[in-house]
Amino acid sequence: MERILDAATRVLSERGYDGASTNRIAAAAGISNGSLYQYFPNKDAIVVAVLDRFADRLAERLGEEIEAAVSEPWQAGGRALLEAQLRLLEEDADLLRIVVEQVPRLGPFDKLAALQQRLADMVRIYLLLNRDRFRPGLDVNTALWILTETVGQLSIRYVLDRPPIPHDRMVDELTELIIRYIGR
Repeated sequence: MERILDAATRVLSERGYDGASTNRIAAAAGISNGSLYQYFPNKDAIVVAVLDRFADRLAERLGEEIEAAVSEPWQAGGRALLEAQLRLLEEDADLLRIVVEQVPRLGPFDKLAALQQRLADMVRIYLLLNRDRFRPGLDVNTALWILTETVGQLSIRYVLDRPPIPHDRMVDELTELIIRYIGR
């Protein structure tokens, strides 16, 4: 099954959702269509499995980055997390494009929603535990929503649109945005 998912990832990355087919995926995996259908009933099932694997890998790697960053001062830790998030999204930009552009057609994508919730929960805990480091009167729930939506959307658009902004500059600007928003 891993061979099929690896092949599907390559085909999706090269051809996108619309250009991928079970025939192309089977050929890339070096198996017959009949063998492919023993594991997956259709293309959408394969795509969902690829995206599940993508979300699991992203969650694992971001979790490692979060654990490393929480011991740093919040500005440095926040910058490290932003850098890691952009880097990880850039590594799988083709799959990210499919998540953003194709998943709505496939229906709800539970693992991505769970990843987003996990990240939001971690940020919420960090904000609550370090409330004294931030500006007085900061409403944690409001700040959490603004931060996660702003950083998430800007990161995704940066990776997919490839504006003429160097990676480090983007990280610096996002960091400054957050520091000025929640900082004292």
